[in-house]
Amino acid sequence: MQAEKKTKKIRALLSFLLKTGLAVGIIWWLIHKHYDSFVTNLVNINYFWLLPASLAYVSHMFVCAWRWYKLALVLNMDISFMDAVALTMKGYFFSLVIPGGAIGGDVAKMGFLSRQTAQGAKAEGAFSILMDRMTGMAGMFSLALVMIVLSFPVLMKVQLEIIRLNDTVRILGILGLSAVCLAGLGAMTCLFFHRFLERIKPIGWLMHTGDRYGHGIVSRFTKVLDTYRNSLRLVIRMCLISVVFVHLNVVLVFYFIMKSLGMNGMNPLDVTTAVTVGNVAGMLPSNSGLGLRDVTINVILDAAGIPNGATVPIVFSAILISFNLLAGLFFIFDFGKKNKDI
Repeated sequence: MQAEKKTKKIRALLSFLLKTGLAVGIIWWLIHKHYDSFVTNLVNINYFWLLPASLAYVSHMFVCAWRWYKLALVLNMDISFMDAVALTMKGYFFSLVIPGGAIGGDVAKMGFLSRQTAQGAKAEGAFSILMDRMTGMAGMFSLALVMIVLSFPVLMKVQLEIIRLNDTVRILGILGLSAVCLAGLGAMTCLFFHRFLERIKPIGWLMHTGDRYGHGIVSRFTKVLDTYRNSLRLVIRMCLISVVFVHLNVVLVFYFIMKSLGMNGMNPLDVTTAVTVGNVAGMLPSNSGLGLRDVTINVILDAAGIPNGATVPIVFSAILISFNLLAGLFFIFDFGKKNKDI
């Protein structure tokens, strides 16, 4: 047992180092490829515009905390808004330092929540965090699908430095991206109709088997889903709020960064597409999307004819890292409800 735990720890460490190395390597490559313009941009940057960029980023963090708080109340969780803020900030911090990126941050958040939650409500607390993640992803996938349709001509101009793309490859890439978004939305929708799925014998057998070996965890999860289905208006409202005050708010952060670099006349549609598709790419295994998000945004901005495309996502990543690290203060000083001895 000890050897197995040690092996898992080594694998987790190697995974973290690999993802960190990949992120650092991609960012270093972007800087090296555009070194002269990158240095010039940083020397001439207007730091005044970084203030509203920072405020917009911080506000999106608090909106995410509020979104989870509202969803947790549906399950009658004993949690205040400040508790939700403290736990959300701890999640942001750990999304940088443990494998899994944002998902890893959610796992850490579940761990902290379980320490201050009554024994019988630990699973429900974890499910509320899962539902919060689902609403955020639903908003992102929906926005991405709209942007793909509206910016199809720009996406057909995307070119990579290391691989020469033709129209067929681009179309396949766009279809693949659309399929990921549709599959994500479809999977989330199906969860709310699990009672119908249970009637399909293979699926019903898997659910009952999982419930038997998981000590009733599947039944508890489906009960939570039924509760959220009864509050479907709230769930939909949280998805819409995610689109406007989370995902489009991040686009606003990029807009202010572009202003700080002296960039004017940007097409809002192109910027929104680059940021949204970049965030979808950032969902792949990485540390808070670092590296993968940067290069995706860069190639789409280049396809849209926006100069200095490499500098913009790198400055955003610097803001993200800075505030996610500052969020670690909530962990260091243990802000929020004190842990219960359960």
